Amino acid sequence: MFATIRRYQGKPGQTDETIRRVQKGLIPILIKQPGFVSYHAIDAGKDVAVSVSIYKDRAAADAGNQAAAAWVKQNLADLIGAADVTVGEVRAAAHT
Repeated sequence: MFATIRRYQGKPGQTDETIRRVQKGLIPILIKQPGFVSYHAIDAGKDVAVSVSIYKDRAAADAGNQAAAAWVKQNLADLIGAADVTVGEVRAAAHT
């Protein structure tokens, strides 16, 4: 599995709107991506949003990241700055 972690600094007071747009627009795109496993959007406080996406393999992560970056550029540029993006292989995991 591969994970992508994105950290965004948003404009003050816009986290709820950012998450609303993500739920309505981005998530439906991601769940259709081959190799998609999960997506989580996190309100980290102080107008910071973090997302964690999990994919079955690197190719799926790369394709999902391209789709997400294009969507964010078109739909969230007015609310958030550029993402700090980290992609890597999941080496340990736990699930309930």
